[in-house]
Amino acid sequence: MTRPGKIFVAGLGPGRRDLLTAQAQEAVAHSQAIVGYSGYFEGIDDLVQGKECHALPLGQERERARLAVELAGAGKTVAVISSGDPGIFAMAGILLEAVEASSGEERPEVEIIPGISALNAAAALLGAPLGHDFAVISLSDLLTPWAVIEKRLHAVAEADFVLALLNPKSRQRDWQLGRACAILLSKRPTDTPAGIVRNAFRPGQHIEITTLNDLPAREVDMFTTVIVGNSQTRRFGNHLITPRERGSAEARSAGERTGLPRSRALTLPDDILKESFRIIDGEVGVHPFPAKEWAVVRRMIHACGDVELVHGVQFRNEAVRAGIEALRAKTPLVTDVSMVAAGINKQTLEELSIPVHCFIADADVQALAKEKQTTRSYGAMHKALGQHPEAIYVIGNAPTALAAVCAAVREKWARPRLLLAMPVGFVGVLESKAQAVKLDIPVIVVHGRRGGSALAAAAVNALLLLAREARSP
Repeated sequence: MTRPGKIFVAGLGPGRRDLLTAQAQEAVAHSQAIVGYSGYFEGIDDLVQGKECHALPLGQERERARLAVELAGAGKTVAVISSGDPGIFAMAGILLEAVEASSGEERPEVEIIPGISALNAAAALLGAPLGHDFAVISLSDLLTPWAVIEKRLHAVAEADFVLALLNPKSRQRDWQLGRACAILLSKRPTDTPAGIVRNAFRPGQHIEITTLNDLPAREVDMFTTVIVGNSQTRRFGNHLITPRERGSAEARSAGERTGLPRSRALTLPDDILKESFRIIDGEVGVHPFPAKEWAVVRRMIHACGDVELVHGVQFRNEAVRAGIEALRAKTPLVTDVSMVAAGINKQTLEELSIPVHCFIADADVQALAKEKQTTRSYGAMHKALGQHPEAIYVIGNAPTALAAVCAAVREKWARPRLLLAMPVGFVGVLESKAQAVKLDIPVIVVHGRRGGSALAAAAVNALLLLAREARSP
């Protein structure tokens, strides 16, 4: 009677050769027969040369396991190869079940060789999203009923686990990821960080950090691993961090990550501002702005809550330096609308003795706008430019106001010491900003349709603080 051979179940890792463990290589080298999916043989051709290789298609995992048991029953040493780690949604369990079903005398010895799973690979590329308790769920319902998967998703959402999603979408399954996100969103904020990794450590590798709310619209497939953070997970540049010290969401907002006493909530304005800036710095990560420019951009991001603004702000002709010098010289500010003026810090204005003018409500401006059949904003700028041709002009609403300033500069009858070009809207906005960046004066512009009073006032407030610091001995 032939003595049963041995079966190695070897994890090949994510696919890159330097991530294949020495133990797995040794198991393949010592085996006479190799069993696996045809795609698993790619990258290990040199290790399987001259060996008996059996490549079975996807979906025939149980057939692979039975074949391995048969080959081992004939006295051969067999390696069942599997991507990632064979014990995680892979061949180890199926193989052991096949051995369990065989007769006692024919049962071969089995050794499971661990490998780097898709989960480990994706987590490494994303930073440290699995720093605390996490769950792993496959969204494939080929072997698990969807009702069971959905029950588990509800439990994960309720328990606030970090969640890794395998097999998120395929050609036949295109709705499960959206449903999973909807379940998680019932318990988590829309801005919960989420990471997407496709083809980890393989050709075509793609890494993306998004939010739980935007995740369903992202492109994913069977080669993608998705990791959704919990209430503690935060973004740091191009990385996700889930801290090892677990606290409640309330404890975190109370300053757990800032070193403040846990019993003291962040209710003081300075504490809230410092924590907000810390979060902004972490989420933006590396940026192209020098320190003083970043002080302006960061306050603008704080005003709108959108870190993507970092990609839309441009400084021209040493705008920050010019603005600081102009404010220290008590140069007046002119705003296009009263909302911008209302958002500028009154205390700092008084400390620096800087006047603010807004002419939009003046009767003569309204009359001029009616006569010329134009906007009051345009009329207000026309009046302001005549009285204050070298003021700091802050445009946070109307593209017609920005167009008026640009025309005056081009025609050389006004030369503002600084222009903040931040109108908002859909008509004339892009065109007016395009004119502003061509001027030979200092300009701070927010590109695109974004802008508004809050952004404009935040930029001015940042410049005021910089001017006050520069004045200090």
